[in-house]
Amino acid sequence: MSGDEVAANGDSVNISRNQVGEITSAVRSPILAKNFALCRMSVEYSENGTEVEVGKLDGKQKRLPAKVVPFPFYDPTKSRVWDVAQPE
Repeated sequence: MSGDEVAANGDSVNISRNQVGEITSAVRSPILAKNFALCRMSVEYSENGTEVEVGKLDGKQKRLPAKVVPFPFYDPTKSRVWDVAQPE
């Protein structure tokens, strides 16, 4: 999702004037400084790269631009190694 505002559970996912889905959960990543959301949406609009808008308020007055991306959102090739301390 673009911008700094995080989506909320129940926000609509829209293409033009048509609602094609609904947000089920969302979070802001402090590492990537981006917002991510999971949603249920119509299969015909779920292709990677599809531009959608997340409707805030009543779903029409404010729209947040977003794009369908593959899961997991980050490091699908596991090319970044995380330094995790081992429990003692």
